[in-house]
Amino acid sequence: MVDWVLNALTEAGAKDIKVIVSPHQVDLAAHLEGRAKVVYQREAKGTAHALQQIDAKELSKRDVVIANGDAPLITADTFRQLIAAHKESGAPATIASVEDKRRDDARIVRTPDTKTFQKIVERKDATDELRKTNHEVNVGIYCFKGTELVEALTKVESDNKANEFYLTDVLLHLSPVTILTISDPDEATGVKDRVKLAEATSTMRNRILNHHMREGGVTITDPNTTFIDATVTIGQDTTIEPFTVIKGNSEIGQECHIGPHVYIEDATIGDRSDCGPFAKLRPGTEIKEDVHIGSFAELVRTKVGRGSAVPHVSYLGDTDLGEDANIGAGTITANFNGTQKNRTVIGDGAFVGVDTMLVAPVKLGKNSRTGAGSVVTKDVPDGATAVGVPARVIRKKTVDEMDEHAK
Repeated sequence: MVDWVLNALTEAGAKDIKVIVSPHQVDLAAHLEGRAKVVYQREAKGTAHALQQIDAKELSKRDVVIANGDAPLITADTFRQLIAAHKESGAPATIASVEDKRRDDARIVRTPDTKTFQKIVERKDATDELRKTNHEVNVGIYCFKGTELVEALTKVESDNKANEFYLTDVLLHLSPVTILTISDPDEATGVKDRVKLAEATSTMRNRILNHHMREGGVTITDPNTTFIDATVTIGQDTTIEPFTVIKGNSEIGQECHIGPHVYIEDATIGDRSDCGPFAKLRPGTEIKEDVHIGSFAELVRTKVGRGSAVPHVSYLGDTDLGEDANIGAGTITANFNGTQKNRTVIGDGAFVGVDTMLVAPVKLGKNSRTGAGSVVTKDVPDGATAVGVPARVIRKKTVDEMDEHAK
C-alpha cells in the first residue's frame, strides 16, 4: 500500500520523502530503504505526535505534503491539484474532501453561513446526527506552510475519546484552510481491514486493466476475471483471454495471444507469440518471437528461441531451447538430481518426440530427433536420432541432409 502512495507523491514532484513507522515494523522499514527516509514513532500517540518525530527545522524549510500510508488509491494528479490549490490560495493549510455517503470516516464541518472550513471531526468522536447529515469526508491528504505547521503542532491537545494527538486538530490553529473537493470517492479509501484491502485491490485492478485497454491498445476479453500487476508491460494488439494472471515484472510483446487460464510471473514473451490455455510461465522464462506455448505446458528458468513450439502438457525446467524446434506433448526436462538443478540444451531445429524425458545435464544437437517415449541420459549429436530407454543413437544425418533440412 505504501508503495502506491510513494509512487503517486514522487510522480507529483514531492522531494525529501519521509515515512513514519512503528519500531515494530522492521520489515516495512527494510522495504523502504533507498526509497524514503524512515522515521520511527516509538509511542503510538496519534498522527500529530507522529509528525512531531520529524525535526521542526526540517518541517519549517518548505511546504509540507502529508498523506496516510494506508490510502493506496490516491493519484499523482490529486496530489498535483492539492499542491496547486495550496500555492494559489496562499493559505497556511489546504486539505482534500469528497462527498461519499458510503463511508463512516472523519467528517469535514463547515460554518453554516459562509461554508468555510470549521473543523474535522474524527470517526470516533462523530455523533450519529453528524454521520446522518454530513457526508463530506476527509480524504487524508494535506498541504501546509512549514513554519505555520510547526507552530500549530505545539498547540494540539489529546482531549478526545482516543486520547491521541490528532493531526486534524492542527487545522483548528490555522486560518484560513482551503478545501479541495475531488470527484473520485474511491481515492478516500483508507485500508483499515481485509475487507477494505479487497475493495482497494479491486479498484486498483480495474485502473490497471483500463490503462492497458485505453492507452496500450490491449484487448482484455473479460476484465472481471483478469488479474494484471501494475509492473507488467503489454504490447499493442495483444489479446488477453479470461482467467489469466500476469504478475511481477513480466513483459508481453505485441500481437500476442495469452490465455485463457494462463499464469505468468516474471517472464517475457516476444511479439506474435501465443500461450495457453492453462499454461504456466514461472520466473526466469524468456520466450522469443513467433513461439507457440500450448495447453498445460509449464516453463521455469527456460529460454525458448524464435519460431519454436512447446505444444501440450510439457514441463521445461532450466532449459535452453533453440530456434524452430518442436517439443512433443508430454516431454519433461528432469532438471533436479536430488541435490541441484541442472540445465538441458536443445539445439535449433530439434524435434523431440512425445513423452520424451531428458535427464539433465544433457544436450540435444541441432536438427536432432528423439523417438516417442525416449529417456535421454546422454548427449545426442547434431542431426542424430535417439530412441529407447535409455535412449541410444540409431541414425545420424549427413552434412548434406542437415543442410537440406535447414533450408
